[in-house]
Amino acid sequence: MTQIIVLVVLVFGLQIGLFIWGRKIRKRDKENSCLERYGIKSRADAWRTLSKPDLPENDRKELERLYNQE
Repeated sequence: MTQIIVLVVLVFGLQIGLFIWGRKIRKRDKENSCLERYGIKSRADAWRTLSKPDLPENDRKELERLYNQE
């Protein structure tokens, strides 16, 4: 009986750890995303963002690549 309890606690702890790790990865990906950074939800938003003169060059290239995809 104690073996089952220990197994359940270990599995539960593993699931919590994977959940926290997954949230950390998603948060990091969200910070690095041009779409999230500039709040782009549609092609029109991307077009307006591309027309800004103060847009950094690496973000401009990424947005152009995403905008030109079908």
